[in-house]
Amino acid sequence: MRINCLGCGHMVDLDDAYDDYGGSVKCFACGTILEISTEQGCIKSVKQANVGWRSSAPEIIERVLDPTSESAHGSVRHRRAG
Repeated sequence: MRINCLGCGHMVDLDDAYDDYGGSVKCFACGTILEISTEQGCIKSVKQANVGWRSSAPEIIERVLDPTSESAHGSVRHRRAG
């Protein structure tokens, strides 16, 4: 069974142990935690787990495209040495 990571689109391969499963699966490409539910080898649901410390893909893209934006710095301000 295969699912696409909702964070990066990477194909996550699951073996037969996940045929009847409900719980978390981690994408090894980007580290996104997915909450999945399967029954008799069929995927019933896939959603991205809500883990407060991880940024979403759109937030990361915004930081790359506009490193001066407030979301790029968050609430922590860094001081330059020297």
